[in-house]
Amino acid sequence: MEPAIRFTISDLPIEIALIVLTYAAKPTFSQEEKYDDKNPYSTAVSLCLVSRLVRRTILPEFLHTILLRRPNSLNMFANALRMQKAYAEKESDLVFDYISAIKRMWIDDSSCRPSDSQFDPDMNVLVPVLLATPALAIDSHLLLFVMESVQNAYTDRNVSGHSPFPGKPKSLTLTGLNVDCKIFHDIWTGFIFLTCITRIACLTDLEADSSSFYDRSSRGLQSPAHPLRNWICVTPWDCMKDLEAFSIVYPHLTAPCDNDSCIDRTKRADVHVERLTVSTSLYRQDPFSWQTALLSVMDPSRKKKRILDGLSFKVTRDQMHLTQVLCSWHKAWASGLIDG
Repeated sequence: MEPAIRFTISDLPIEIALIVLTYAAKPTFSQEEKYDDKNPYSTAVSLCLVSRLVRRTILPEFLHTILLRRPNSLNMFANALRMQKAYAEKESDLVFDYISAIKRMWIDDSSCRPSDSQFDPDMNVLVPVLLATPALAIDSHLLLFVMESVQNAYTDRNVSGHSPFPGKPKSLTLTGLNVDCKIFHDIWTGFIFLTCITRIACLTDLEADSSSFYDRSSRGLQSPAHPLRNWICVTPWDCMKDLEAFSIVYPHLTAPCDNDSCIDRTKRADVHVERLTVSTSLYRQDPFSWQTALLSVMDPSRKKKRILDGLSFKVTRDQMHLTQVLCSWHKAWASGLIDG
């Protein structure tokens, strides 16, 4: 009998070992992963303790997509940024540029309250990250406070009034919405944060009072005019010169379907995702017809259907897993499933 071959990662060339470790550290945000009770970054955190070389190698993958959705996660991430600042001042070998590595960030910390004394200091620490991150997802209840923090930081630095806005965010996704939510109701048009946004997507929560909306859109009766009217009519278009499209995203319920039977909050369900996108060029037509586009029920194998110029309807080929409807969008967003 031949002896068993024993092979460890230490036997690999360092270049290959680093590739393997980087792959292992990268959070996949797969819809198949059951990580609700586990931090998706836990593997990467453990690997960062192996050596300084491993830490520096895997951090870019680790930091690419940041989800601040667990209790106190915003405060913990702000403390991590403060620690990096301290490392930089001491010229420590542990210093790393977090800001340039982050490409996507989700801010929906259930424990975060703007009235808390710690909220403003934490948000101020987060501002440089917000300005440098191309894709942001923000809870609708925190949006105003996020924009105020960015506005205050920009105003303080731009005393002369001639400095260009340094913001790089292009995609803004809003979470925690219901059909009757007026997103920009309390937001005046002077916020500089909105000037760089090119695409806005709204993730709707599946609530009992929104059944008519899902019936109409998913069963092919008519366009979801009610939320579109509520959301788009109060959008501060004048200060969003670069905005190209406005989307609403919601679970795809195959007709015939009853909301209560299709998605039970106590059970797991696999559903496709629908995305209705209105271009700004179409919306700015005068008048804009809210009832023109009829949405037929689409086979998810069809990537996209253009209803008319400037209005498109898409059902994803892949599915998202819903376990608790109000808390499921973060995985779909992080994995890129709902991207237009």
